[in-house]
Parts: sequence; C-alpha cells; structure tokens
Amino acid sequence: MKKINLMVITISLWAILTALLSPSIGLYITLLLIGTLIFFEIGDFFISKNNKDSLKIMIYILAGIFTTIVLNKVYTIIK
Repeated sequence: MKKINLMVITISLWAILTALLSPSIGLYITLLLIGTLIFFEIGDFFISKNNKDSLKIMIYILAGIFTTIVLNKVYTIIK
C-alpha cells in the first residue's frame, strides 16, 4: 500500500472517530484542525503540490472556523 493511501485512510478514520466521540461541533472542528495539521506536516514529502494546495485551503477554512469558536468563547466569558 502506498504511503499516501495509508495517510488518507488514517485522516479519514480520525475524522470519523472525532465526529462520533465529540460532544460538540466546536470540539470536532478543533480536533479535525489538529489532525489535518499533523497530516500536513507528516505527509509533506508524500503529497503532490496540487494536493498540498487543496489541503492548505482546508486548513485555512478550519482555522477560520476555529478562530470564530475561540472569539465566541472569549465573548461569552467577557459578557
């Protein structure tokens, strides 16, 4: 099995397990962002440039959602 296929299966299992075990969407997005960042760093040498660009877009979207979650929590604490 190619390393990239193994990595895709691993990140897919990570996404499914976190979806099943996370009590909130905020925690799910956070764990998905962490898993995606780990996948990106480990798979840097095995991923093509086109796939890296797609993965970067996904990371930016997840980071934006994560920022919104953090700002919402800060607002809740300040309020």
